[in-house]
Amino acid sequence: MNEFERRIRELTTRVKQWWGSGSKTAKFRQRRAERAANLRQGAAARAQQAASKLQDFRESERGQRAAGALHDLRDSEAAKKAEAVIHDLRASDAGKKAENALTDLRQREPLKKAEENARKVLHDLFSGASGDHGASESGSGTSAS
Repeated sequence: MNEFERRIRELTTRVKQWWGSGSKTAKFRQRRAERAANLRQGAAARAQQAASKLQDFRESERGQRAAGALHDLRDSEAAKKAEAVIHDLRASDAGKKAENALTDLRQREPLKKAEENARKVLHDLFSGASGDHGASESGSGTSAS
């Protein structure tokens, strides 16, 4: 009976240790999700502030003058020449090689994940989401951190 009791105690000790380590992992994931949610909420608030300031600038006299100058610049002869040069570069062999290299680079898995995460964050920021959607994903191991 003594050997049996000793083994039962060892087993319960191991189970307690295992159970405790699982709860620590869960707590860590919970804190990580909360931090991610807080970061998203802060970023959303800053994005809204920036959008508001941009709208105020567009409506200001300075913004109106800048918009007019930009329109004039786009219609200028120099801008049309630059557009033609860029078109020619894209059509050249070197331009096509560069475009293919960029396409190949964008097909790599880490970059795809980073682009997808960036798209989600931007969508959340511009839609005014509270960050709950992203917090649930950050605990699932899909983040690119």
